[in-house]
Amino acid sequence: MNGNISTLNNWQRYALLLMLVYLLIYILPLGVRPMMIPDEARYAQIPHEMITTGNWVSPHLNGLRYFEKPVLGYWVTAISMQLFGENTFAMRLPSALSAGLSAFAVFLLCMRFSRRQSTALYAAAIYLSMLGVFLIGTINILDSLFSFLLTAAFVTFYFSHRENDTAKRLLYLILLGLFCGAAFLAKGFLAFVLLGAVIAPYVIWQGRWQELFTRGWIALLSAIVIVAPWGIMVHLQEPEYWHYFFWEEHVKRFASDQAQHSEPFWFYLMYLPLLTMPWIMHLPAAFKNLFNSSGSGSQGDAELAKYSLLWFLVPFIFFSISRGKLPTYVLPCMAPLAVMLATGIENYISAKKPLASGYKGLNIASGIMAALFFIVALLLVLIQSGVVGKLVWSDAESWKWIALAAAFVLGGVLLLWSARQLSTAKRFSLQAMSIVAVMFVISIGIPQRTAESKMPGDFLLEHVHRINPETIILSDDIMIHAVNWFFGRTDVYLTGAGESRHGLSFADSRHRLIEGEALRVFIAEHLGKDEMVIVHHSDADARMQAIMPVQAQESRWGKFVLWFIPLQAQGSQQIQENG
Repeated sequence: MNGNISTLNNWQRYALLLMLVYLLIYILPLGVRPMMIPDEARYAQIPHEMITTGNWVSPHLNGLRYFEKPVLGYWVTAISMQLFGENTFAMRLPSALSAGLSAFAVFLLCMRFSRRQSTALYAAAIYLSMLGVFLIGTINILDSLFSFLLTAAFVTFYFSHRENDTAKRLLYLILLGLFCGAAFLAKGFLAFVLLGAVIAPYVIWQGRWQELFTRGWIALLSAIVIVAPWGIMVHLQEPEYWHYFFWEEHVKRFASDQAQHSEPFWFYLMYLPLLTMPWIMHLPAAFKNLFNSSGSGSQGDAELAKYSLLWFLVPFIFFSISRGKLPTYVLPCMAPLAVMLATGIENYISAKKPLASGYKGLNIASGIMAALFFIVALLLVLIQSGVVGKLVWSDAESWKWIALAAAFVLGGVLLLWSARQLSTAKRFSLQAMSIVAVMFVISIGIPQRTAESKMPGDFLLEHVHRINPETIILSDDIMIHAVNWFFGRTDVYLTGAGESRHGLSFADSRHRLIEGEALRVFIAEHLGKDEMVIVHHSDADARMQAIMPVQAQESRWGKFVLWFIPLQAQGSQQIQENG
């Protein structure tokens, strides 16, 4: 990039555009979608209980011990709730900010070490426009925060590795440890495993293995300083925490045949195209020219490419080997992939002589991606016309699928338009923008059938007036966290253990599990003495119908069912709410 004013102003405009798109797509719609079960309700309720109880050391859910994750994610969400209120915007804001900060970390890395400063802006734009980053970064789960902290740790390590000034290198090593410790507090030992599995081989590869011992202790000590205070406090408060957290949430989840979400080795290869859309078709060109050494400053570019490749491959292989898999787990792989895409594509273009010929291969990739966008739009039309598959949206919400189809058509047009540009900046901008309309519609166009199976908030709020402090509430393990949140109760009995099984194993909590024949007995014992509310998913209809007393009043909406059992018999009553 040359230094004339007009060029600088152009880059400033592109940077401003990226920030505005980020605010429009990631931040502003956060409060539009209702809360989803189970994850969003879970990761909202735990911070809520921290705020209300004042216990910020040991996580609790429904008043039960919950040892599946450390505390940093809950702390951050709790602080957001205290600043912006206990609402969907506040609970999702940490994830969205983490996505933005990850993009900024990628920007800083490329700005410092890439031979072309434009690569920094391209890498940030690619990262934020990956569909997977958006989908994970706009819901209330821990993966986006964890991914940012890991990204920051990997970036600060590379700064320290390439720094010659002793004082600055020390600062970067301390920051590396702080980010590593924070990542541990977000999701556990996985932070140390992933960082060690990338950094150690890279340092050895560079012939600087001695630094693992001469400098590594600085980062390790810094991490311990962050982790130790809470680690000691939670052990003193809950001595069983570390045993359960290490064996159940790490060892068994990684290696056990009974691990949650068990999937085959190739699971993430299947999801990678979706997670990286719309950039997937550019991967071959990017990887082909990743280590291109032409041009000034090429050595720095090549070294960054090597590091990014290792940074991507090691976690990706690790997560693929692990028994338990979810698409969200590989989010930490997206930052180095964005670096490789930006670097590789620019190398691909610059390697071609004349320059314009460098665009031809990319044009083919853009054309293929545009065709896929058009095919998706056509499929939406065919589905909603009843030609193929089942209807996703009802007639009353036709605008949602029409808007989504239009967004894919617009995206395809932008991809084709990008192929006509001779400016690399304009090409990157148009390709990044191709997915923006799709992202925006996803935020506002949730199908009603999805709401009726994953978003029980409005249904539960309709029945809040029936709840008083003396009302006995029972819930299945699917809806429990939403029941806690919307009914404002942490003493709910469970009709199935689910993920609360460990919390229910303690002597002071076992009475909270009422399942099987015990549920029938429990209802009979409290009948005529206490008001009862029983909430469950429609999957349990047959079992629950069989044990309900005649005075029970049934309400349902979509997949959600609520039974109200009054103090006095008022005759059998069923209320069907079909939404």
